[in-house]
Amino acid sequence: MSKKNKDIEVKIEEAEKKINGETITVSTLTIGKKEIGQVLAQDTKKFAVVIDGRNEATVKTLDEAIEYIIRQWNLND
Repeated sequence: MSKKNKDIEVKIEEAEKKINGETITVSTLTIGKKEIGQVLAQDTKKFAVVIDGRNEATVKTLDEAIEYIIRQWNLND
């Protein structure tokens, strides 16, 4: 018997945070009340992916970063 895929709502909230004296945009991804990861904009073509407080990867676009976090969440949940 195959499992039916369910739709899961992922919320993305953007906030400005000061880190090391620099103001950067941090996008936080949540499912329900659980935070699954953050994306830190490092410059126009560089985004850091943070999951569970660990820097997991650096990617070129915000979309890549979001896909990476969701993929990791699917593998580990």
